[in-house]
Amino acid sequence: MLKHRRALPAALAAAALLALAPIGGLAQTALKFGHIVDTGHPIHLGATAMNEHVGKCTGGKVKIDIFPNSQLGNESALNDQIRLGGVDFANSGASFLSRNHPHLGISSLPYIFRDRDHAIAFVKSPVLRELMDGWEKATGQLLLSGYYSAAFHVFAQDPYPKPDDMKGKKIRVPDAPAWLVFYKAIGANPVPISLGDTYLALRQGVVDGTNMPLAVGFSTKLNEVTKVITMTYHQMEMAMLLTGAHVKSRLPADQWQCVVDGGKIYGEVAQREIIKGEDELRVDATRKSLIKFIDPDLAAYRKATASIIAEKVKAGEYPQSLVDRIQAVK
Repeated sequence: MLKHRRALPAALAAAALLALAPIGGLAQTALKFGHIVDTGHPIHLGATAMNEHVGKCTGGKVKIDIFPNSQLGNESALNDQIRLGGVDFANSGASFLSRNHPHLGISSLPYIFRDRDHAIAFVKSPVLRELMDGWEKATGQLLLSGYYSAAFHVFAQDPYPKPDDMKGKKIRVPDAPAWLVFYKAIGANPVPISLGDTYLALRQGVVDGTNMPLAVGFSTKLNEVTKVITMTYHQMEMAMLLTGAHVKSRLPADQWQCVVDGGKIYGEVAQREIIKGEDELRVDATRKSLIKFIDPDLAAYRKATASIIAEKVKAGEYPQSLVDRIQAVK
């Protein structure tokens, strides 16, 4: 596995040199879009819509090749490859990107949003764009769009109606510090595991449950290896469409504008499909008896984690003014 992972960046970098390919006698720029979910997920649907727009807008001079299911690496690897130029586009959560610009991770804090409507309003607010601009200045890379990507819950073998029920439980989380906060606050044991290894970890009992949005959970068939979803809504994640400055530099201005506009379409389609999925998945899964759902004591969960934001502000991780601006968004 380690040998394969070391070889991956070199292979991708070599592939990037072949991005200009003659198609039907015309020079066509082929750009790589890597993501970690399957072809039925809103991320893939958004990428497909982006490719269609870019193809039409550029008269076929630019196309986007989409690589789903972690073919080009997990989320961390994709982010690294954007920097190296081996991948041109990737979807990434704010929690991952906050490694390079910590303030961007504030949207990942437990219960910073009142509900989904609040999170969606945040997407349209100048606050998020300012945070994205800050990340761009810190990294030199570009964020073409930001969008509401999911509410997170807990897929597990047992229900967790109250925070105390999760104490000591091993819960899989993505490999990024922002994901540890909620579970540590309620006494659970967060275990970083990649998405691709989550199904096996649950089946083998390596972990008791996993932090997961509904769409990704069902698309990766986690209902086969878990029995219940505790609907905690503890995190409303923002996702970003990430690209490298190398893409902008290699395209003429008109083609780059097509990419920029396509990135906006990507975010709109992905968010629309995510919201639709969240509204339909529970009903459909219940009707088909795929898994059980439990509505926990959300007030108890909010109370158990209420000190997190204040502690982060006190520690100097986030300014109170930023917290206030987010919570004032309507």
